Amino acid sequence: MATKKSDSKKKGDKEKDPEKEAKRKARQEALKNRPAEQRPNSKQIDVIAINDKSKVMNFGYAVKNKEGYQGVVVTSVLVTDGKPVSTSVSFVPGTLTVKSKKGHGVICSPKNKKAKEEEEEESED
Repeated sequence: MATKKSDSKKKGDKEKDPEKEAKRKARQEALKNRPAEQRPNSKQIDVIAINDKSKVMNFGYAVKNKEGYQGVVVTSVLVTDGKPVSTSVSFVPGTLTVKSKKGHGVICSPKNKKAKEEEEEESED
């Protein structure tokens, strides 16, 4: 006669680490409170101020597939008096990605973890 084993791993049974839970809540709150002009799927590359009322904002998004990085989609938005007036989208082909920090960034080549590990192994020998 077959009997069912009781599942000890039911949803909500496991104890959550309060420190990890606090960090997760802080990340969620930071996502809610990010600036309105920040795009969630792109990284801001550059902001060019034309005058007091107009500026051009550039955003970049790395395109990847199974083979790796294919290029970067660059979106430029002309903003006048706080309202977007015109947009432009272009594709930069190549093994490229976007590296940004605090509202500005650069298009660069991606870091390869395998090559980095191989270099460390060779230096140890």
